[in-house]
Amino acid sequence: MASPDLVSSLPSSTGETFYGSFNIAIEETKPANFLPELEVSTSSSCNNINIPKPPPLPCTKTSYPKRLANGSHVPAETRDTWDKLFKDGYGADVHIITEDGPIIQAHSCVLGVASPVLGNFILQSKVKKGIRCIKIPGVPCEAAYAFIRFLYSSCYEEEEMNKFVLHLLVLSHSYSVPYLKRLCIHHLERGWMIPENVIDVLQLARKCDAPRLSLVCIRMVVKNFKTISSTQGWKVMKRVDPALEQELLEAVVEADSFEGKQRGKTLGKKRD
Repeated sequence: MASPDLVSSLPSSTGETFYGSFNIAIEETKPANFLPELEVSTSSSCNNINIPKPPPLPCTKTSYPKRLANGSHVPAETRDTWDKLFKDGYGADVHIITEDGPIIQAHSCVLGVASPVLGNFILQSKVKKGIRCIKIPGVPCEAAYAFIRFLYSSCYEEEEMNKFVLHLLVLSHSYSVPYLKRLCIHHLERGWMIPENVIDVLQLARKCDAPRLSLVCIRMVVKNFKTISSTQGWKVMKRVDPALEQELLEAVVEADSFEGKQRGKTLGKKRD
């Protein structure tokens, strides 16, 4: 929608015309000045001439770039441009401080649009020599770098995702980046979890409001209870979160009971 100032600057229908505002002179010319009048022949010889019909127009198909499901198309060049903007840090006005690494340069306008939570932190921070400083604590510098890079271009390296997927899950939930959160959950469900880390993933899934991921973890615990109950993660969970341990034990008992009933029904059908 145009602003009132812009709308008021346009010429009205009662005043100067739109073309007149550009000083474009359009001369009215009659068709007779440049097109000769065609004389219609009334002779009988013209009436007997069969004029062939014009050939049909050629049927051409125009190929358009494929669009995504939501109706948008983002070329690789656009993603590369945003990725380069982040990596080069040109015009950066934010310094992100981590616990174990160098300062990460970023742009307040990009961070504020991509993450409302980060935007609020930036507004509350103090400006020193034109630069605002914020902290992202609790995660390695490499994980924070991968997170900020994703806010620019939605790009990430597979190696980084494998190494920092749990950190990125926490960051995406804490700073309200739903798309990254869905990617992390998908990556975990796709086969990243093993018996040694499933309890850690389950606890994070509960804290990060990921119910589907929690269900996948519980099913894995039920299926491999003997192996998982002997891991270090289970022992730590048993000490710090006994309520979760009790919930998992009840799930295992319920699954065993259901499996027993199913076996009984199968044996009964075979006897009949």
